[in-house]
This record gives sequence, C-alpha cells and structure tokens, in this order.
Amino acid sequence: MGYARILKDSAGQPSGYRECDREVCWMPERQSYDRVFRRVKIDVDTMEVLNHDFIKDRERVYRIGLLLRGISPAGFRVFNPVYTGGPQVIYTPYGDAKVAHPESFQALDQGDIPPGRHFRQSYGRDEEFVYFFDAFEEKKQATRLRACKDPASFRVLELPFARDDRRVYCAGMVIKEADAATFVSLGKGYARDAKRLFFWNRLLEESPEGFVPPEQAP
Repeated sequence: MGYARILKDSAGQPSGYRECDREVCWMPERQSYDRVFRRVKIDVDTMEVLNHDFIKDRERVYRIGLLLRGISPAGFRVFNPVYTGGPQVIYTPYGDAKVAHPESFQALDQGDIPPGRHFRQSYGRDEEFVYFFDAFEEKKQATRLRACKDPASFRVLELPFARDDRRVYCAGMVIKEADAATFVSLGKGYARDAKRLFFWNRLLEESPEGFVPPEQAP
C-alpha cells in the first residue's frame, strides 16, 4: 500500500482530497482530527481538482466529498475564489448561490479581499440580475442587487466599489449620495465623485480635490 498524497488544483494549491493507490477520498487537513473521511468514486485518469472543495471527472462533480447528483461536469469550473459552478448551478464557499440563470453567469472581479477586511467579496451577474457575496456573512446564497435595473451596465471599479448607469455601490449597498457618472475609486477603500469624498460607504467632510489616501501619501 502506498502513501496518500494531497491532490492540488491547477494553481498548485492543496485541496481537501487525498489519493492513494488510485483511490480518492475527501479528508481536509483542517478537519482531520474530526475523522472526516469520505471515499469518492471518481475516474483518476480524467479527474480534475478545481479547488479545495470541488473535484470532477468526465461523469461526476463532487463538493466536499459529496456527489452533486444531476450536475454535469461539462462547463463546471472555477470563476474566482468566491464562485464555482456551471450552466446548472453556481456555488459560493458555503453553498448554492441561488443564481437565477447560471448558464449566463459571469464573475465580475477576482474575488479579492478588500482593503481593511479579512474575507473575500465578489460581484457577479447573469442575464437578469447582479449579485454580491461577502464571505464574512457565512450565508450560502449571493445577494441580488435589485436596485440595478441594467445588469449589462454594471462595472466593478475596485472592491468594494461598483457602479451601473445610475447608481454607485459599496459592498453591494447603494451609496445614495454618490454620482455614478463621475465616481472613481482612489484605492485603499477611498473613492470620490466630482463633489464628494467617500471612505467605503461613508461620506467624508474633506474636499475630493487633490485627496490622496493616507497609506499612499508621500
């Protein structure tokens, strides 16, 4: 009998899956003391490790070692560190994102950790809705931004900021005072429009003219 090896994704990051003598199981290192062990029925020759939680072969897709019944591996992929899925369903790190039209879903950013935060955030959209997910909230589904009436016009500036043709958003919430036509991100959680200065969704008293975020000041 050989030794179990940790399976890694295409970026070289370790997953929660182990392989030994062509048998694969789910046993993430952080939970090994809980004796989490699930044998995965998978074709080793065609398997693909997508990320920590997901693995697939030519016939099946698994999440945390559990078979996703009825889900085809065709088109099932990693969009960014927040969203994973395919034409049938989109997942967040905690479960089903409840995307209305997964076949048209797009991730709109890299799913990074915004300035001053410790959890990843990400915007996405399908043909009907724009979505926002914050891993800090530990809920499964992404939030639909119902204020956005034209998803095609939605653009992520720099997390946590985004805008459409009418509104500006910070971490999925509308900034009512902000002017979408002139709004720009300054980095480090700061932003401005033609008349106002913001830190996240908070309106600041300083003038936006010539403002440099403190971390960027010479």
